[in-house]
Amino acid sequence: MNETRLILLHALTPLHVGTGQAVGNVDLPIAREKATGFPIVPASALKGVLRDYFSTQSWATQAFGDTDQAGAWVFTDLRILCLPMRSFFGVFAYATCPLILEQLRRRAEVFGVTGFENLSVAVDGTQIALTSDSALQRDGKVYLEDLDLTAKELQAADAVARAIADKLLPEGERSHFMARFAVVANDVFTFLSETATEVVARVRLEDDTKTVASGGLWYEEAVPAEAVFYGFVGATSEKPSLASLQIDQPLQIGGDATIGRGLCKVVIAP
Repeated sequence: MNETRLILLHALTPLHVGTGQAVGNVDLPIAREKATGFPIVPASALKGVLRDYFSTQSWATQAFGDTDQAGAWVFTDLRILCLPMRSFFGVFAYATCPLILEQLRRRAEVFGVTGFENLSVAVDGTQIALTSDSALQRDGKVYLEDLDLTAKELQAADAVARAIADKLLPEGERSHFMARFAVVANDVFTFLSETATEVVARVRLEDDTKTVASGGLWYEEAVPAEAVFYGFVGATSEKPSLASLQIDQPLQIGGDATIGRGLCKVVIAP
């Protein structure tokens, strides 16, 4: 790669990037990693939105490609970094786990992205690592969703929260993120990633009777608002430069645009 950038995706509204029909209680589930079951945003979902956003630029075809040529920019899937969880204190937490942080550190190193060299946070069992000014704990306990966790204040959690906040948010908004940042054990995060997503019933009514139309009731899953994903983009040639990848407004990603799903802030960081 001639040039690489970090991509951070911050969901402003619930995000549904689906996989189509499925067998199970949820008719329209979200896309998930096969090995971990964690939510992801496939690279194609973001690349298509960016291709449309920059469609008027003279370099768009060279950057994104078309039916006759491959694009010069290469995108990875966006993997979950922080998943919002209900908290009895502090309203909600930006939760992550040691496995996700280690994967971020390793991938950032491969792509030449700096700022994530020290992401090690040690937690296990029912422990939860918090920052020094956390709003989540009372009397040494944190209550996420239906779990009762033991708070553990670590300087490492402060360093990790600051590294993420510095890339994701403007200076005035970082304290809110850091006060709600939390690291749970890998097994706890796996459980929460399956149970803490939104599942809503969608109904289509008959115009004349206002009753449910045949086949007009289904259940749809979404990643909650405030979720943070990360990925990378690389350029295989010097032109166009990734410096052209400037996004100054929220983008709509995934399905259900007409009901406000998928509005996301996209941050491109060195």
